Amino acid sequence: MQKTNPSFFGFNSLNKVGVLYNTISVNTSDKQDNKYAFGALSFEGQNFSLGLDLNSFKFQSTGFNVNNGGLTFVYIVQLTKDIYFLPAIKLGYASSSVAVDNLIFEDQINAVTGFINTETIDPLAPQISSVNYLDLGTSFIIHNEVFIAGLSLRNLNQPNASFNKESAEKLPISIAVQGGYEFDLNAYRQGLLPEFSFLYLYGAVTKFGNSLLVSLSQEAQLGSFSLGISQQASKLNTFSLTSIGLSVGASVENFDFGLQYNIPIKQINQVFAPSVFELYVAFDFSIYRRNNRGRYKRLVTDNY
Repeated sequence: MQKTNPSFFGFNSLNKVGVLYNTISVNTSDKQDNKYAFGALSFEGQNFSLGLDLNSFKFQSTGFNVNNGGLTFVYIVQLTKDIYFLPAIKLGYASSSVAVDNLIFEDQINAVTGFINTETIDPLAPQISSVNYLDLGTSFIIHNEVFIAGLSLRNLNQPNASFNKESAEKLPISIAVQGGYEFDLNAYRQGLLPEFSFLYLYGAVTKFGNSLLVSLSQEAQLGSFSLGISQQASKLNTFSLTSIGLSVGASVENFDFGLQYNIPIKQINQVFAPSVFELYVAFDFSIYRRNNRGRYKRLVTDNY
């Protein structure tokens, strides 16, 4: 969740590391690989946590690469006996590059024969190799063991992401809101369900420029196993459902494992809807949570 809201680095004052890999397929020849790693470290008695994440995107067909990382500071405020407020600031660095050899410029094309030359003298070619910039963001979450709500802002400094140094292309500020609620499916600890069974409902809405992205998920935690479904919708010119996802997860001691596959719902000329396969592994090394790991609950406050 820290990918959408950096305040999650301080959630429940956890000490945690994890990796995520996903591949996005538009067709058999056009794929995007995403590798993500994160770490969260809580400072006992100091009421703050630090988070570090690294994110890498690679577009195979064009050779376009995006690498970014960030350092997050999260302050922890206890509002009431069981409600916590976590404001955060994040400083990020991003680097984008493109393999110019994979691009074709107008002067490379022979209009008569259709032959494509291997070299170009287009003055734009050397200017679009790479771009680097700093990114400033802020966020907060407020939660207890039943609900969670959050807000996150990115690109507050509106960095210039243009490959052309003579032309500015400022990134718009991204605004996202998140919310979740968790139900206890076996409050009386009896019946056919595992002793600790929960249903977690989560939703997020993100606005970036003229686009709007809505993500919803419903996950049933049945003991150490979880099953979930998700829905993604987007709006640019029209509002459309883009994909439906299926997920499965398992908790083993300090480890969490998960798989997710998004099935695209394509509407020609209306929406871009690739298929997504995702795998993640996380390790919790918070020493004081040893006796409570068997609860398998998403929303917890036992480690603050």
